[in-house]
Amino acid sequence: MTPRAAVQLLKSEIVQVVGCTEPAAIAYAFRTLVRHMPFPPGPDSIVARLYISRDAWRNASTAVVPHLKKTGILTAAAAGLASRANDFNVFSDFDLPRARAYLKNARWLRIVPVRRNGMYVMVRLNADTGIILCGRHDHVEKLVVFGKDRTPREKPLPKPPVLDEIFQLARARHPELEARARDFLLRQVPAEKGFPLETQIARRVAGRMAGYSHPVMTITGSGNQGIFLGLPYRRLYAEQGAAILPAVVFSLLAQIHLSAKNDRLSAECGLATKAAPALAAGLAFARGAGPAEICRIFRDIPARLADLACQGAEPACGAKARRAFRAVWPVP
Repeated sequence: MTPRAAVQLLKSEIVQVVGCTEPAAIAYAFRTLVRHMPFPPGPDSIVARLYISRDAWRNASTAVVPHLKKTGILTAAAAGLASRANDFNVFSDFDLPRARAYLKNARWLRIVPVRRNGMYVMVRLNADTGIILCGRHDHVEKLVVFGKDRTPREKPLPKPPVLDEIFQLARARHPELEARARDFLLRQVPAEKGFPLETQIARRVAGRMAGYSHPVMTITGSGNQGIFLGLPYRRLYAEQGAAILPAVVFSLLAQIHLSAKNDRLSAECGLATKAAPALAAGLAFARGAGPAEICRIFRDIPARLADLACQGAEPACGAKARRAFRAVWPVP
């Protein structure tokens, strides 16, 4: 993998978002669909069906939507229809009274769980108008409006890096790669002063699930995992400066590598299967660890946290983040 390809991957996988990404994906689907229509359907005229995978349904059903302060798929859809944002950060700017108008009548939306794993959302307004998101939370696989194909033409992304490539890229000290890593740290939600690091992480994760409106830098579709990686490294960056950036690059690319192997959305807790081993691997790399030790970390950390299952996007995720952090910091 070339540094240019790695930068392209980081650019696509690191996104700033307000709120949980599964309800945001639902809102993004509705927002994208109506943005391509001459005028959005009103609260009294819309009829829609939402087909959603069980993994996306689980998290979207339990996370609180910012500003509306309610959980549920209907809430996410209403916010999307009222959003003014034109990117994935749909909850950052929406018409609150309009969203509440859509919420008054739940009959306009029929929710249909489908037998699919991972990230999948399909919205249909009628036979010739609909949208499909699949794979990444913000990836529009198909967009049809009044029979016309409006699917955006995206450049194909490079394949996720293998471990040898991650070592090469982190050691190269490529300026643009490190600039992406620095941007991820400095734009991450700030830590709360007066708390130990593990408590800061737990509070930020729990607060995000409870509907706080702080923008968070996500990685591979997860804001919780972005917080988990970002806050420890930002502390190290404040202490060590640019010397820590190769380790940050290593962890971010390791997160992408592990997401490709373990799925970005599943019944397993991503803090256990991806973020914790990715953080531990970057810290070990900074100490001079080689591939054999990193492979052992990729195996051992998830095994130690194997009982952490995903039961939905809820404040209890903060306690899971605390436990995962204790398994990693400092790495023995």
